[in-house]
Amino acid sequence: MNVTEIFTPSDYPTHTYVRRDEDRIEERLRQALDTPGEVVSISGPSKSGKTVLIEKVAGRENLITVTGAGISDANQIWDRALDWMGAPTQIAETGTATSTTTSSGGLSGNLGLPLVGSVTLQGNLAGSTARADATAETRVRTGMAQVVREIGNSAFVLLIDDFHYMPTGIQAEVAKQIKEAARQGVKICTASVPHRSDDVVRSNPELRGRVRTVDTKPWTLRDLLKIATLGFPKLGINVPEATLNKFATEASTSPQLMQAICLQSCFTINLRETKPLLLDRDFSEEEIRQSLEETSTRTDFASLLRSMHAGPKIRGTERKEFQLSDGSRGDVYRALLIALKENPATLSFQWNELSRRVSAACRPDAPQAASLSQACGQIARMAKEMYPTQRVVDWEGDPVNILSIEDPYFLFYLRWSDKLASMARF
Repeated sequence: MNVTEIFTPSDYPTHTYVRRDEDRIEERLRQALDTPGEVVSISGPSKSGKTVLIEKVAGRENLITVTGAGISDANQIWDRALDWMGAPTQIAETGTATSTTTSSGGLSGNLGLPLVGSVTLQGNLAGSTARADATAETRVRTGMAQVVREIGNSAFVLLIDDFHYMPTGIQAEVAKQIKEAARQGVKICTASVPHRSDDVVRSNPELRGRVRTVDTKPWTLRDLLKIATLGFPKLGINVPEATLNKFATEASTSPQLMQAICLQSCFTINLRETKPLLLDRDFSEEEIRQSLEETSTRTDFASLLRSMHAGPKIRGTERKEFQLSDGSRGDVYRALLIALKENPATLSFQWNELSRRVSAACRPDAPQAASLSQACGQIARMAKEMYPTQRVVDWEGDPVNILSIEDPYFLFYLRWSDKLASMARF
């Protein structure tokens, strides 16, 4: 068996699917899909395996996936579903109409009939002559009505992924149409991130009571470890738990990222196919580092990280610079980024922990609290401006003062790409 069949960061994990039973997520989703007329709203953190969960419950062959990204007209939802079905954009139908003419006497030569060419007539013609006229009709797609006709009351499920990516006005029209499609027997599921999970109801309050919400929780370290403990033995190796814990910690609640790390680690040690015998195999520190650094190339936050590092445009007094723990010099923005990437990998920072990390990153003095708080707000604003439809970094100021990294891939990129190091000044 090939390693790419075992660890699948971009595909359904046939051999490393982890069933999380503690919240009966699969059962709740199945019940919701089986209830006529209901729209299912599934929410969960970014890269948390929402699509894989739906594929598991509905069946991959039954899932029609349409993404909300790029939707500028509600009818595009149905066009994309019909594209998946392979439905033609238009159908031309032809038919014939027959008329007769009566003649008598002698006739020689050609009689031209429109649309059907010419007919040669010779000799005497008496009685009637048939005339055939071709007719053509073009039928185009009928959007929602055609989707209802094709998959209504069937096992097929229409998944509208990233519903929150659509503009608010488009969401409202789509919500009206999916309410009607669900009423007519189409199984519909929307997927979104937690803070936008109620978008479908807010877009059309009439859906209240018709939407079943299924919330998925972030993956635990134990859940992520199961991916590795299922996968590596299938390839013929037993990896020590300490190494697997390192991989799971770096995955930061993302099963997709865990799959990618495990796959890259196999590439690092040139493990491409299943070994005939089950062997113990640990990874050296260098092999782990190579695996994690190469996995970071699967995502790219270079532009965002560059903007965060530079900070907002300076007006007036230059920002104070600090001597930093990596040997470089930089202002509060570089100090903050160095603090975020330090061990252990963490997605949420309480103010006390964040201040401690920043102080540890600076020698001998550190930014003042007001300066650090302002920097947290600025990097969150930059992330929102660059990625308006998703959360990458979030800052809750006074009185909470919590900095959250919402996208685990951003934290991983910050920790393991060479981008931050490349911007250092000494």
